[in-house]
Amino acid sequence: MWTGLAVMGANLARNLARHGHAVAVHNRSQYRTKALIEEHGDEGTFVPCDTPEELVAALERPRRILIMVKAGAPTDAVIEEFRPPAGAGRHAGGRRQRPFRRHPPA
Repeated sequence: MWTGLAVMGANLARNLARHGHAVAVHNRSQYRTKALIEEHGDEGTFVPCDTPEELVAALERPRRILIMVKAGAPTDAVIEEFRPPAGAGRHAGGRRQRPFRRHPPA
């Protein structure tokens, strides 16, 4: 359910795990995933995933993936990385989900 494990992403994943949620985690730089598990794996249930396919396989439907990366090109790269395995193309919106659409540059 989680990708992007820099300071903010890692801390939010840890918070969810400490509050009883199993958190599947993935980072494009695999060392960040391994570091999170080594340093904080005792704080809750983490499911480390090395690839987008592993992360998607670890999720129950409906799948929810939180992307915690810099805006712009890094976000676009992660969306493209997950589009095929996740059948991605939608953003959060509950019952009234709309197809994903790129926001214009600021």
